[in-house]
Amino acid sequence: MAMKKRSEMAKEYDFTSWRDFTPMNISLGTMLHNMTGSWRFIKPIYEDKVPACQNACPAGNDIEGWIKLVQKGEYDKAYWHLKQEQPFPAILGRICFKFCETSCNRAVLDDYVSINELERFVGDQVDLSTPHPDLPEYNGKNLAVVGSGPAGMSVAYYGRLLGFRVTMFEALPEMGGILRVGIPAYRLPREVVAAEFAGLKNMGIELLPKTGVGKDITLNELRNNYDYMFLATGVHASMKLNLEGEDQSHRIMSGLGMLKKVALGEEVDLGDRVAVIGGGNTAIDAARTAIRLGADATVVYRRSETEMPAHSEEIEKAREEGVRFRFLAAPEKIELNDDGTIRKLVCCEMELGPPDESGRKRPVKKDGVLFDIKTDSIVTAIGEIPLFDYLNKIIKTENRVIEVNECLEVDAKADGKAKIFAGGDIIDMPHTVVHAVASGKKAAIAMDCDRKGVEFAGVLKKIAIGDGPAISFSQYMGWSPINPVRQNNSMVVDSEKIVYDYFVKEPQVEKKIQDANSRKGSFEPYSDTFSEKDALQEASRCMHCGRCTECDNCLIFCPDISVLVKGKGHFGYAFDYDYCKGCGICFTECPRNAITMIDEETPIEIDN
Repeated sequence: MAMKKRSEMAKEYDFTSWRDFTPMNISLGTMLHNMTGSWRFIKPIYEDKVPACQNACPAGNDIEGWIKLVQKGEYDKAYWHLKQEQPFPAILGRICFKFCETSCNRAVLDDYVSINELERFVGDQVDLSTPHPDLPEYNGKNLAVVGSGPAGMSVAYYGRLLGFRVTMFEALPEMGGILRVGIPAYRLPREVVAAEFAGLKNMGIELLPKTGVGKDITLNELRNNYDYMFLATGVHASMKLNLEGEDQSHRIMSGLGMLKKVALGEEVDLGDRVAVIGGGNTAIDAARTAIRLGADATVVYRRSETEMPAHSEEIEKAREEGVRFRFLAAPEKIELNDDGTIRKLVCCEMELGPPDESGRKRPVKKDGVLFDIKTDSIVTAIGEIPLFDYLNKIIKTENRVIEVNECLEVDAKADGKAKIFAGGDIIDMPHTVVHAVASGKKAAIAMDCDRKGVEFAGVLKKIAIGDGPAISFSQYMGWSPINPVRQNNSMVVDSEKIVYDYFVKEPQVEKKIQDANSRKGSFEPYSDTFSEKDALQEASRCMHCGRCTECDNCLIFCPDISVLVKGKGHFGYAFDYDYCKGCGICFTECPRNAITMIDEETPIEIDN
C-alpha cells in the first residue's frame, strides 16, 4: 500500500483541540497519556510572543498585527487595529523617532522594516475625522483634560473609549499644543492635526480652544465640576542663556517662541544670519525653519555631534539643507549696537571632560580661547521648561516636573472633588510624542480602575507588554488579537531567537524625498506617503517575529506526525501529545519562535 505523505495524513484531521483524540479515561497528570513512552520531559506549545519592535515602542503598538492586515490589503482593519494602542498613526507616522525600527530584527538580515512609513500609510487610508466605530455609552463620570498636546489627545481618546464624558481645555487659539505650534509644517502638516481633532470631536469630546486654565477658568473650578482631571500642559517656555543683553533685543528669541510665531502665521524678523544655540530637536527645527525663511543658520552646540540629543536623521536633513554646525562652542557674551541689533556673539571653545549625570561627556571651557560669530539673530534652544503658575500651589512640583505615582496620579490638596492625573512633558519621562501618548493611555486606564474600585497595580501586571514600560489597552478591554492563539506577552523575541536561514534578503522600499534645494524653500512636506504598491512590498519584509504565520515548518519537520492542522475555519496547528516525543525539532525549525518548549508537567489550556 502506498504511503501517504505526512502532511496529507495530518490534514485529514478536523478538530478544535487535542482532547478530541485523547482517550478520556487516562489521567493527564501522569506520563501514561503519552503513547510513545514515559521518557518525555519537555513538550512544545504554540504561543504568540512580543516582537522586538513592539517591545521597543513606548506605546506598545502591535506593529506585527496591523502589518499582517496591510499584507492582506485590509487597510481599514489595519487602521483601527493600530489605533487600539497608538491612536494617531497619521501623526506618529510622520514625527515619531522610530524606537521600533531601531530594534527591528530584520536589520540583522539586511535592513529594518520601514515601520514609520507603513504607519503613515495606514494613517492616511482612513478619513481622520471618522469617529471610532464602537463608542460605548457614557459611564457617568466626566474628565477634564488641560492641554491638547499628544498626552492630552491620548487621554481624551482612551477616556472616551472607556465611557468618560471628556472636555479638552487649550489656552492657544487652535488645538494641538506642541504638535500645532512646536513642530514645523514640513514635518507635520497642519491639516493632519486639525483632522485628528475633528475625529476627537466626532467621538463626542468637547474641544475648548482659547480657554486657559488659570486665566479663563481656575484649577479649583475644574476640580469642583469634574470627577477626574488630566494635566498635559507641556513645556512651552525656554531656558535662558543668562548673558547680559539677552532681554534687550527683539532679535534674541527662544526657539519655541520663534516656531510658535511661524506656526500661527506671525511675522518673524531674523535678518540674514541666525545663530541657534542648542543641540536638541527644537534647535534643529528652529535652524531648518530659519533656512526656509531665507536666512543662513548656524547651530552652536557645546558638545560634539556624538552627544547631540537631536534625532540623527533630523541633523542630517538640516545639514543637507545648508544648516552649518559649530561644535564644542558655547555663548560667552552678547554685544549689541545702540539700536538693539546684534553686533556679535562671542563664544568660548569647549573640550569634553568626564561624563556627567546624563552619561554624556561634560563640556569644559578652554581658558581664554574665544571667537566671534557674526549674526543678525540669536535663537536660544538649550532646554524647555513648564509654566506652573496655573497650579496655584495646589499641586507639588519638584525639579520642574509634577510628582506623580505609578498611576500617574498627582498628590494634590483635597479641596475639590476631582482626582488629578498628569502626563507628557510635565512629569518625569522622556520628552517625545510617543511617550506622551503612552502616558495618556496609562492615565485613562488608571482612572477607569479608580472608577471601578479596582487596584491599578494588579491590572498593570496583567496588561504589561514585554520587558519595557508599555501596556496594552486591547488586553484591558478584552479585545481579541489578530491570531486567535495563546498569548505570551512577557516573552520578547529578539534577533537571537530568529532562524534567519528561512528569510531571503530584500532591500527596503526607497522613500521618495525631495532634494534639499527644492525642500528648503517651502514649508510643505518634502516626502510622500507610500503608494499602495510600495506599502505592500515593504510590509512583505516583516518577519512577524514571535507570531505564527502558518508556514507549515513544524508540520513538515515533525518526525512523528504529531503536528496537526486545525479544522477548516480555525487558525494554526495543534500538537498530538499522544505521539509527540518532545524532541524539539518543531521548536528549532520555527523561523519566528512561535513555539515554546515547556516542562512536561506544566499544565496547559486544552485549546492547544
